[in-house]
Amino acid sequence: MDERLTGKGLEIGCVGSQRERHFRRSQEEIGHTRQRLQALALTPQEAARHGLELNQDGIRRTAYQLLSYPSIGWSDVARVWPDLSSVSLTVRERLETDATYAVYLDRQQADIAAYRRDEGVVLTEGIDFQGLPGLSNEIKAKLDLVRPKTLGQAARIEGITPAALTLLAAHARKAPGRGTRNPESLS
Repeated sequence: MDERLTGKGLEIGCVGSQRERHFRRSQEEIGHTRQRLQALALTPQEAARHGLELNQDGIRRTAYQLLSYPSIGWSDVARVWPDLSSVSLTVRERLETDATYAVYLDRQQADIAAYRRDEGVVLTEGIDFQGLPGLSNEIKAKLDLVRPKTLGQAARIEGITPAALTLLAAHARKAPGRGTRNPESLS
């Protein structure tokens, strides 16, 4: 049974006690091992001594971060930290997958935070959408029709692309008196 489903099943009370014990032990082992991986770190020079090629930027990387690299797997980190060889195959596979997607999830969270931050950026009332370079004619027409007051309103117009929003945000922040926040959008 998928672990996410087991968690949901526990919430609604339809998981048996034996499955619940197994699930909780598994989650505990995954959490404990993730903490171990995040506590183990090395520099790019140290990694090179173990045959791992990293950008020579001097930044220490954790074993968990190393697992996010396409060319680095569990056997590679276990060469550096031999005690990791004792981790069960199920936990290894789960953490390798989690580490791989963590990079994308972090980026997505940063994008979400940026969109929320930009939600209240005010677009000046007389903005000339037709004169903005980089916007398609279709997007210019939609912006002219709706005349959004904030970047958040522009984002909710059907067909407005992230690239168009980036151009609008840059324009709003460039000119004096533009790019201010709408206090009503912050509540």
